[in-house]
Amino acid sequence: MHDDGAVIPSPDGDRRAVVMPGPERCELTTARLRLTPVAEHELDELLALHADPRAFAEDLTEPLTDRAQMRWVLARWCESWVEHGLGYLSVRAHRPSGEVAPLPEGLLGVVGLTPLVMGGRPVLSAYWRLSPAATERGVATEAMRAVLVHPQLGGRTGGGGGGTEIVAVTAAANRASRALASRLGFVPAPPERPVPGGRAGDVLLVLAGS
Repeated sequence: MHDDGAVIPSPDGDRRAVVMPGPERCELTTARLRLTPVAEHELDELLALHADPRAFAEDLTEPLTDRAQMRWVLARWCESWVEHGLGYLSVRAHRPSGEVAPLPEGLLGVVGLTPLVMGGRPVLSAYWRLSPAATERGVATEAMRAVLVHPQLGGRTGGGGGGTEIVAVTAAANRASRALASRLGFVPAPPERPVPGGRAGDVLLVLAGS
């Protein structure tokens, strides 16, 4: 989880108007979930998730406290879809006709990949943030696996094979995040590789086979 991606403040304190570009549509569905690019109309739900201290347990990143800051961050997320054709997706329960899903209504979390340059070469940085109502139910694992195998996004097949390297940055003490990364096939990067952001207590994880 590239923790810093959720909390970068606006350089001018969000005193300027932010234009929200429409993200390129890329909807994913799994047995239980529907994933769609983050969008402007989800601002309040996204703020509720990123302001909830329970969603940042064992994390070094502080929850958001300001709606304007979430709006600025959301604009950057939307721009990623326009500029790169990939980015963060909102996770919600998918209810096929005739079935009743046990998952809660509303936003269950945010997952995705965004471009990052490390050591002069491009990589994809993984991100996940889950609602406390959806924890310990396999939601993040199911959602991220769908992202990693999608040809437009991760382009992964069973966690291996060519393409751009995929990395994740998380707190060394964040047991839940590191366990999720392990289930997805991430392994610790060589110790000589610097951790993006340079924050003490963070570790760099690399998707095996990338």
